Amino acid sequence: MRNLLLATALCLPILATGSEVSASSRIVDESQCGTAPAEAVTTLPAPLDKWAQIVCTKSGQVITGHEGWVWIEPIRKAVVIIPSQNLKKDGKVDTDPSEAADGAPKSYFIKIELTKVRGEEFDKVYEIFHAGFDANDGKPAAYRLDLKTMAGKEIRLYMFDYFTYGWGMACSTEGCDPKSRFVMLNMNEDPKTLPPPV
Repeated sequence: MRNLLLATALCLPILATGSEVSASSRIVDESQCGTAPAEAVTTLPAPLDKWAQIVCTKSGQVITGHEGWVWIEPIRKAVVIIPSQNLKKDGKVDTDPSEAADGAPKSYFIKIELTKVRGEEFDKVYEIFHAGFDANDGKPAAYRLDLKTMAGKEIRLYMFDYFTYGWGMACSTEGCDPKSRFVMLNMNEDPKTLPPPV
């Protein structure tokens, strides 16, 4: 689960070269990803578009921090991306024949759904996410992010909106992985704590 989000092997070349990533903010640049089929999702729903963008790489779409935001896995201090590509255990992209020819569709997302969570679902995931944090923290708004790739891979994350910053955590049908937590930082505003619950 953690390797799905922390695609360091894919991410580091992007950071090093810069030219492999489109600078577009919320809408995918077709010249980078190739012509997207009608089923490809090319925009993000609110409020995900506040923190995130779809970025094109040589092998297709990834979701990562929006311009002005950085997503960091705090223990390893690694930049976080969510790839539409299938990744091998070593973090390298599993090549697909559909990505081989120039102009052919590259890897993309066919579903990006964001749902606000409350009640029992919120309590269950927040307890896992917030383990080890200050019990007096104010509670954020929470969203379930459900993704599906062209290869049929389904990815689920929970996003916690603290308004001036946020957190994400990967989950599966078996449960959530607190080791997958990552912070979403606004580079133009210092994080402000929420008031404690009343």
